[in-house]
Amino acid sequence: MEAVARFFQEGGVWMYPIAAVSAFSFAVALERLFYYYLHCRINAKTLLTQITRMVRSGEIEKARQICAKTKTPLSSILESALWHYQQQEPDQEIQNAVDEIALRELPRIQRRTHYLSLFANISTLLGLLGTIFGLQQAFGALAAADPSQKATVLAKGIAIAMNTTALGLIVAIPCMIMYSILGAKANNIIEEIDESSVRLLNFLFAQRRS
Repeated sequence: MEAVARFFQEGGVWMYPIAAVSAFSFAVALERLFYYYLHCRINAKTLLTQITRMVRSGEIEKARQICAKTKTPLSSILESALWHYQQQEPDQEIQNAVDEIALRELPRIQRRTHYLSLFANISTLLGLLGTIFGLQQAFGALAAADPSQKATVLAKGIAIAMNTTALGLIVAIPCMIMYSILGAKANNIIEEIDESSVRLLNFLFAQRRS
C-alpha cells in the first residue's frame, strides 16, 4: 500500500482524473455484470419448452404467469406474445406487439456498455496528457534549476510522465477487456431473445392454423 500511495503521489494531479475514470468504469462494469448474469439469467430452451407444452394443453394463463414471474427481457417478450394470442388477435397484431416490447427491452441490454470503450480511450489520453505535462515540467525546470537540484527536478518530472502513462494503461486495458466480454454477452442475449421469440411466434401461429 505504501508503494501504491507513493506511485500515486509522484504522478501528480493528473492521477486524480484517471482515478475518477477508473471509478466510473468499475461502476458501469459491475452494474452490467449484475444485469447480464443475474437479471437476464434464464434458460431459454427450458422456458420455451414449458410454454409450448402448456399452450398445447390449453394452459395459456399459466404460461403467462411463469413468464411474468421471471421478469427478464426474454420473458417479457414471450409474455406479451402469449397475452395477445390469448386475446385471439390476428397474427400481425401479435407480431407487432412482440416487436414493440422488443424495441423497449433490447436497448436496455446494450445500455451503458459502450461507456467502457469511451473510458478506456479517456484514461489513455489523460495518461498521455500527463506524460506531456510531466516532460514539460521536467525540461522547463531543468533549464532554470540550480545545478545541484537538476537531477531531482528531472526525476520528478519523469515520474509524473511515467506514472500517469502507467495508470492510464492500467485503467484502459481492463476497460477494453470488460467491453469485449460484456459486448459479447449482450449479443448472445439478444440473439437468444430473437431466436426464442421467433420460435414461439411460429409455434403460436401453427397452433392457430391447426
